[in-house]
Amino acid sequence: MTMVRRYGSRVEVVEPDFKAEAMTEVGFRRTGERRWDLAEFLDEYAMVRGVEINAEFTDVVQDTAERGMLKALMDKLAGIQDALRSDEILSVESEVGKDYPRTRYDRTTTGDQEFTYTLDRPLRLGIFKKRA
Repeated sequence: MTMVRRYGSRVEVVEPDFKAEAMTEVGFRRTGERRWDLAEFLDEYAMVRGVEINAEFTDVVQDTAERGMLKALMDKLAGIQDALRSDEILSVESEVGKDYPRTRYDRTTTGDQEFTYTLDRPLRLGIFKKRA
């Protein structure tokens, strides 16, 4: 299924790029597969609903906790993509500098010291349907 993201006045096909080593762990990479002017995209597709996803993972090893959370987020994203119909496109609606999610962790200080990774805000997605 196709996933897109807006870049200024353009909409481009992207793919998830979730990496624990990256500064922005929840990232998307342009594929170069297709590009629309924003007006052209909105003429061709209309948003039918929005979805927010979040994930959480706990482990005694910090890196394992972060990677587990990113995998859980990717699994949720894949589940949404798999449920799309052939005339639907998934769009990343979270905006950099406004409401873009970043990973955060809490660490317990008593008992087994565990790291719990979550996002500071959910990843916002839109489901767009091709206009008739």
